[in-house]
Amino acid sequence: MGNILERVKEEEEEETCVAQSGKEYAFHEGHERGHSRYYCRPTSGPSYRPLPQQHYGGDKPAAASRPRPHQQTLRHEYRSMAGDRNIEHMQRRSANRVVAPRYPCNNEDIDESSAEGLCSAESYAKESEMLIQVKVLGTNKTFWRLSDEATRISRKLALILRNHHSVGKRLTAPLQVSNVWIGSSGCVKLRGVSFTDKHFGIKCVRDDYKDLSRVLLALIRISSWDITKFPWDYKKFLALLPPDYKEFLKLLKRNTLTMNDEFLIVNNSALLPMTNRTEVFLMLYDRIVTYLGREQAGRKKKETILSGLPYKNDWLDTAIANEQIKQWVVNVKKQYEVTQLDQLRLNRNVRSHMHQYNDDNIEEILYCEWPKLLMDMVKMLHVVGELEGTDIQNKFG
Repeated sequence: MGNILERVKEEEEEETCVAQSGKEYAFHEGHERGHSRYYCRPTSGPSYRPLPQQHYGGDKPAAASRPRPHQQTLRHEYRSMAGDRNIEHMQRRSANRVVAPRYPCNNEDIDESSAEGLCSAESYAKESEMLIQVKVLGTNKTFWRLSDEATRISRKLALILRNHHSVGKRLTAPLQVSNVWIGSSGCVKLRGVSFTDKHFGIKCVRDDYKDLSRVLLALIRISSWDITKFPWDYKKFLALLPPDYKEFLKLLKRNTLTMNDEFLIVNNSALLPMTNRTEVFLMLYDRIVTYLGREQAGRKKKETILSGLPYKNDWLDTAIANEQIKQWVVNVKKQYEVTQLDQLRLNRNVRSHMHQYNDDNIEEILYCEWPKLLMDMVKMLHVVGELEGTDIQNKFG
């Protein structure tokens, strides 16, 4: 199959060439994947061979061979990555300055010889649906989104990097797909890597995240083999990714990334499990509309956030066109106007009364119709310095 990580890097470079010159370039074609079944490497016994399509989580999977839409659950709980109270915090003089650690660095993230059976991330991706297609209820449309397992793996890898960066350490070599391993309990481990404090700086931090973006793209692409087919169409593959996750990958590759942005990376809304998005939206809505609306300084931040939200002109048309969401728009006492504040109000009302119309899938519908809304709420709160004042870091598990 060739080195998929190198292929992703080459295609990224070609995409950059297209963007800069406006000319079309031919994309590389891959080699046809063999039909042999791939298994995890034995790690805890001579006969260790995980079964195909094994789910890696604390709960046992359902009888179905593959997870269905609306049944994706986040199985692996995270502990809060808040810093130890005994760690002394130092204020940053600038956004790029490396400071004392705010988050604990867990050496258990690197596991060279665990007694627990670990499966290579590549083998896991071949047997799992990391990118799934769902029907947008209330319409005739379909939408591609990442499974909760895919977002969990993405966040765990980002957390590992952030935690080492917080103590002034970087990877000694670019992260590879072969370095990532998945445990039967749902844990994510690294193998064959090392971190060093030598020559540590913001450039190293940016390089680590750029390599992570390529690893994540490679894993999703391996999992989506049956979707994209051959020849490998990089543009078609990228088009399948949901908008918020594409923005997350762009953030990882940003040349102006600062140490402060690491909080936005590991607490990105694109990495939230679907079942937690309602709670996060209501929390951020309260922060923006209620908390920031109390004082003059807060109201300025509120207006800045509202001005940065998407779907300014068409969100109400989208709501009316969806038969499921339309129930909250028509025949209401206070009619909705095409303002960003009313867009938030509609989303708040739907989420606050989702059982009124016996629709437990409304959160997925809202995500499919407005995938950038929660993402931009998080991003704008980060821009005005209010994101860390929320409890978003504890909403991923």
